[in-house]
Amino acid sequence: MFYKLIKRIEDILFAVTLIIIFLPIIVFTIIILIIFQGFPVFYISKRVVHGNKLIRVIKFRSMVKDAKSEKYNLEKKYMLNGYLDIPLDSEVYTVIGRILEKTQIVEIPQIISVLVGKLSFIGNRPLPLKNVEILKKEFPKNWYKRFDSPAGMTGITQIVGKFRLSAEQRLELEALYSQVYNKGNVLKADTYIFFSTIILLILRDSVAYRSYDNAKAILISCLNKK
Repeated sequence: MFYKLIKRIEDILFAVTLIIIFLPIIVFTIIILIIFQGFPVFYISKRVVHGNKLIRVIKFRSMVKDAKSEKYNLEKKYMLNGYLDIPLDSEVYTVIGRILEKTQIVEIPQIISVLVGKLSFIGNRPLPLKNVEILKKEFPKNWYKRFDSPAGMTGITQIVGKFRLSAEQRLELEALYSQVYNKGNVLKADTYIFFSTIILLILRDSVAYRSYDNAKAILISCLNKK
């Protein structure tokens, strides 16, 4: 309970600080998107989080307006057992969108969700309802375990690399993180994920990614030492 309380306090403090710091970037990004991409500026989708709740996830729009149309067949091309990860070289991304994705500026609007308690900075990413239904079919025995902790802006699978993991490995790590949140030292796990994310953002290189084995070992250590 202590770790969970500290985690929430950290979320609030970081959210307030980052909103102040990023305010000029937010305003500048909105202006650039309006000029070069037009409306809508934001991409809004409903996603499943802890407690089987649906929340609205808000990002800056980084794709073409008709990205979900049959013209692009994104689900057919990139859906993997409930996880939809679209590579940056896909034609659905705009020129500005690729920059926003690479720098992770695309995620900044979600800080508001962290501030009001709908998301955490660190946690398993929320998933669209359709993806969850596929997870249920593919992994009927343990799909729900990844949702046993608050969803986050970045998580254990992001620092390993979504495209470097099988769906089974990804679900295993996410379920293990939830176990740490409920029974272990989640602050230690979050510290590892936080600094790994910073390193990844700075280096933008394969060397910056953590290995699956290393990430799993860290999470297990967080369970062994409370």
